[in-house]
Formats: sequence, C-alpha cells, structure tokens
Amino acid sequence: MKKLFKLWFLLHALSVFNLYANPTKQLETAFATSLVLTDGDSITLGMGDFDPQTLFDPQHSSKDEDSIALRKKLRLYSIPYTWQLDEPIYQHKLSLISRVSYLNQSDFISLFDNVADDYISETVYNGMIGFNAEKALGSKWSYQFGFNTHYLHYNNDYEYNSPESRRNFKPLAENLYTNLNSNALVLNPNATMIYRLPRHWGYYEYKLNFNYYYGWALSHPDGINNAAPETWRTLNGIKAKFNMFKIGLFEQAFYIKGQRIDLGGDSRVAFGTDHFYEYGIGFLWDSRKWTSWFDNFGIGINIHNGSSLDGAAIVLYFNEI
Repeated sequence: MKKLFKLWFLLHALSVFNLYANPTKQLETAFATSLVLTDGDSITLGMGDFDPQTLFDPQHSSKDEDSIALRKKLRLYSIPYTWQLDEPIYQHKLSLISRVSYLNQSDFISLFDNVADDYISETVYNGMIGFNAEKALGSKWSYQFGFNTHYLHYNNDYEYNSPESRRNFKPLAENLYTNLNSNALVLNPNATMIYRLPRHWGYYEYKLNFNYYYGWALSHPDGINNAAPETWRTLNGIKAKFNMFKIGLFEQAFYIKGQRIDLGGDSRVAFGTDHFYEYGIGFLWDSRKWTSWFDNFGIGINIHNGSSLDGAAIVLYFNEI
C-alpha cells in the first residue's frame, strides 16, 4: 500500500486504512519529538546539510539521501535566556531559564499517480520556563537539577490538491490526521552530573544528563482521546576545549565533542531508533568581556549518526562549553 503522508516528519508508511493507525499516538509522538529536537543538547541542526562521507571521499555516492533531504526540510529557531541569581541558596547556584522555539517541517505528498501532489506543513511552537540549581562536589565534580514547564501548540495544515485526494482521502483524515490544532502542557524534571578537568591547554568535560517529559493535551479534535505525550532521554557526552591564541580581548579555542543520546517513550518511533550519536568540531571565541548575553560563540561542523536524521551540517555555537 502506498504511503499516504508523513506524520510530523518521520512517521513513514502511516495509512488511515490501517486499523492500527492511532491519531492519539500520532499527536503524542509529534509533541514528544519536538521536545527532543528543541531541548538544545540532544540534536544540533544547522545549515548546508550534507553527507559527512563526502569530507573524506568527494566522489562518495550518498546512501542517506532520504535523511539528508529530511534534514533540509526541518526549520528550527530557538531563543534561550538565563537569569543567574546573585546569592546562592543552600550552597546551590540558582538560575531561571526560559526558551521560545519554533519547529516546522513541510513536504509534498504523492498519494495518486498523474495528479498534483498534496502539501503538508506541521509546526510546533514551544514556550518554556523553569529553574536550574547547581552545586560543586569538590574541585572537579558538580551536579545540577532542574524543573521546566513547556507550553506547546501543534498545528497541522494539509492541502488536498487533486480531486482524487479530496474524494478518497479527505473524508478519512480531515481533522483527525490532517488540518488539526492542539495545545499541551508538559512537565520536565531533569538531573545532571558533570566532571570538568582543567589542563594547561584548556579543559575537558564529561556530562551525564537525564530529562523526563510528561504532559497533557489541553485541547484537541473530538476524535483524539486524552493525548498524554511522554518521553525521556539520557545524554552521555564529552567535550574539550583547546586554547589557541589570545590577542587583547580576543581569545580563540578549538572545540570538539562526542555524545550518545538514548531515547524512550513516544519519541523513539519518530527517530527510528532508541539511541543515536552526535559529534562536533569547531572554533569558539570567548565573548564574556564583550557581552553578558552569552559566554562564547563559534562555528563548526556537527555530525549526526544512528537515526532518521543522519547527516552533517555547518552549525553556529552559543554557550557551547
């Protein structure tokens, strides 16, 4: 049976003719996947997506054309801001954190031969606010814990661009799989252990982080019952910064990272796996003497491996390490 359309951006081969197709689970997956994509640590999306094999073999023929095409269809914009409290509470440094993000994917969908393709655009808006507490455990170890609240709005716009689609598909999908809106409230406790070792050349840092997400759909179409998105993810990663040179207020460093992300709950279906890897290299510039908005910025290459988003991209770094 032909693929009818893509739910969110990764639910391949979903068919409303399948008795097991579940619009409630579809909505839960859309919310859960957007939380992982916008959390700032799990996945880094950039510009100029390409197959990383071409870095070593320019004549390489990509086997991951679908993944690269999928990355190019994603649009993610995020604006974070952190307020650091001056006075510690019970020896914990407290921060208030916030983030506004926009995630969109659009695509043309071919349902029938020799007719115009349908068009789908799916968007999730996310407003987040929370707090983070950090305490040192000696000179190298520290821990953090926090709690965030997310308010999400999901919007699905689907255009039936052929008589066949309007006649055969629309009665089955309208306001259930397509052309629907929903709002959700998601709670997000998290905890982190950090080991940082300063060296004469810079420092490296190991991080173990766990995030859990559970929420409720506050509004949804009548055909969807009590959607409750739930997902969690664990990050194991190491980062290192190598000092290069300093000219006045200008400080440059070389940066490298590698991390593994393990997934659970509703987001696993969308990524097509329960774990994946990310690697990055680039250059960072210290900005603390110029502005209080962020500590550093930079540019580099990020490589994603092991999920439906396999590929590489040029990325801009802010507060990376």
